[in-house]
Amino acid sequence: MYEMVSDSFKELNSFITKGHDLRICILYNNNVQFCTQHEKYFRVDKIYGYYDLILVPGWVYAEIAQSEHRRQYISSIPQQLLYLDEETDYLPLVDYHDLKLMKVFANASSPGSKPHRYLKKQIQEAESGRVDIDDEWIGNYYKNGFDSKEEGIIKKNAGETSILALAFLLVHHYGNKIKQISISTSDFAVVEIKKKIMDYSSKHNLLNVPTINPISFLSTDVLLARAFRMGMIGETELIYLRKSTHRKRVICIVRNNDSTVVPVDTVMETEDFLQLLKGNEPYDIIF
Repeated sequence: MYEMVSDSFKELNSFITKGHDLRICILYNNNVQFCTQHEKYFRVDKIYGYYDLILVPGWVYAEIAQSEHRRQYISSIPQQLLYLDEETDYLPLVDYHDLKLMKVFANASSPGSKPHRYLKKQIQEAESGRVDIDDEWIGNYYKNGFDSKEEGIIKKNAGETSILALAFLLVHHYGNKIKQISISTSDFAVVEIKKKIMDYSSKHNLLNVPTINPISFLSTDVLLARAFRMGMIGETELIYLRKSTHRKRVICIVRNNDSTVVPVDTVMETEDFLQLLKGNEPYDIIF
């Protein structure tokens, strides 16, 4: 494939290579929608001011841009904001090794899903040597490997695959330049797929990603817990904001005074979630 470097990648590469201990946030449409709907509680400077760099993959932006309100919301983020194109900006992160990127994309989708099956077949053909990898394979993957939503131009789960792939590619390529990557999503599937990528990468030496990696999740419950802790919302607001997902799976840990922890992974009612936040025991919401 022709090694074309886009302006967006040049800007990304320049920003990261000049920095250190960078904190990066990758946006996904569902959390942008949540924050946009409740903007008076989730001002962009309060939510994203913590990060050094905000990234929006192309297929995520395709969904965000369906709403002018969402588009204006992210464009008002005061931090460095970059839009990346999967076709031009992902391959440089694996030094233009097409087969490696294919495997990253394949593992960044749910096992047995259409995009996973689509690439699995191409990977098998490429590894057998029967078929050369086409220069247009990334565009064809997003065009043909995903089902379309009602809007037509939007592909189901394409954004999810893009953010997961990007997070791991950044850690692989830039290593200790990055202190933290927060994926801003409330799609629980990303938690399981992250584990899948780590398992595959470890077994097959796919990516240079440490076992203790910097990838975390900025879910709506994490946002609510942060806002509650910072005094941006009170009990009444939290109950109101969580009403659409009154029963929701929560992953967290509660810390004991003897340095042991209690892991929690359960569907939690809003009242129970509120009691957790109000309790005396220190806690960390993971998702």
